[in-house]
Amino acid sequence: MYAEWILLMNFLMNLVLLKFTATITYTIIPIWRLLLGAFCSALIAVLFMGNIFMLLVSFIVLLGIAFSFKWKIFYEQGKWIVVATLLAGGLITALQPFLLASPFFVYIFLCFGIVCISLTVMKQGWFQKLQNVAQSRYVTTSQVELFEQQMELVTYIDTGNECTEPLSQAPVHFISFKSVQSMLPDEFSECLLKWNEQEPYSLTMFSKEIQKRIRLVPITTVQKGTLLVPAFRATIVIQNKTYPNHYVVFTKNDARFPQNAQMIAHVFVLTNS
Repeated sequence: MYAEWILLMNFLMNLVLLKFTATITYTIIPIWRLLLGAFCSALIAVLFMGNIFMLLVSFIVLLGIAFSFKWKIFYEQGKWIVVATLLAGGLITALQPFLLASPFFVYIFLCFGIVCISLTVMKQGWFQKLQNVAQSRYVTTSQVELFEQQMELVTYIDTGNECTEPLSQAPVHFISFKSVQSMLPDEFSECLLKWNEQEPYSLTMFSKEIQKRIRLVPITTVQKGTLLVPAFRATIVIQNKTYPNHYVVFTKNDARFPQNAQMIAHVFVLTNS
């Protein structure tokens, strides 16, 4: 019965390792290959327990059945299997004194839980790192000229920002009000704070000269609703290219601005740079 529990433990661990590796490398494994690879590898490991050579065979069988018996697979997926095994195995080894007092079947599932949690944390951390690396490629500086006021801002070019002014179809960029408040004239800042989203058409707090350069732009909120906000005509300079007659919206909620950006630029500047 002891061997069966060991086989089950190895089988479950192999399943988790394969699923983790497939997710990290964006690979789809058919369920039959996932189960067969995990079982065959576990069976070899149990039958030849302690044999280093057969442990290597078990590793080859695990990767080969699940993915493919190709050298490329052993490098791309194999390295993640090794990293995940070292991480999970190290944690289980470190926690051994707290686990050994448990009944054997409880011990197996505790180990299984530790492996699942540790690899989930690792996966999320890796994806976050990839996201940061990808985002950093779109970070630049820009100059915004608004009402004869020039501001140099850290700018993130967002491929998801396709907001345009309805009449002219001019691109709309979003500026964090908090990060530029000190650069704006006090009178203009006070007007922005007085504007009420519940009464979007009420723009009397702005001077008539400024009102001529305002357009109301519909944007989609987090709650999937539509909100009208004032957008101000401005000139944007990004990557040595000048874009006149674009629009900027000042937003008080900059929590979703990536890379500590002060401005979220329209995708237009990426496709037309």
